[in-house]
Amino acid sequence: MTEDLPGIVRLRDRREALTLRTILTAARRLFAENGYARTPIRLIAKEAGVSPQTIYAHFGSKAGVLNGLVDLMDDEAGVPDLMAEAAGPHDPADLLGLVAKASRQIRERCGDIVAILGSGAAVDPDIAATRAETERRTRLGIEMIVDRIRDTGRPVDPRASDIAVALMSHGVHDSLVVDAGWSHDDYEDWLKRTLITALLP
Repeated sequence: MTEDLPGIVRLRDRREALTLRTILTAARRLFAENGYARTPIRLIAKEAGVSPQTIYAHFGSKAGVLNGLVDLMDDEAGVPDLMAEAAGPHDPADLLGLVAKASRQIRERCGDIVAILGSGAAVDPDIAATRAETERRTRLGIEMIVDRIRDTGRPVDPRASDIAVALMSHGVHDSLVVDAGWSHDDYEDWLKRTLITALLP
């Protein structure tokens, strides 16, 4: 009988992961349609087919659901895979190419979540706190890449992290892709070339 327990535990874990994904998918759609402030937990629960208590048990609050969307964003954009790829030996230009690819994939695959964070941060402290956390994570990732490049012995601009954060900003992306009509391929190629030029004197 005990040999069956690992299978039962795995099944329970899969069910819980499916429940979390269902809640986050419902919240993502409702936040995008109605706005964060106008989306109560009970509406997310109804859309996800769970009780409000289930959401509170997993996420603690609506702000916790929003934080869950940020984790989902990293996952859907493939950020963990790109970070793992960056851990291997790479030419500095290749490392900056991974930074450009991460920026592209976040905006291409999760632009709705980025928009929720961007539009709501000025009016809602929960969103502002979550956005600040995503910006902190982004900066840490960039600093890790810059440190890896420095470890190769290649000179790097002393303000490399600041420059990269600015070039990867939502405003720059939207100006090029949304306003000017660039494709995501164009944006990624431009960002890689610009990062190389600006960061590697």
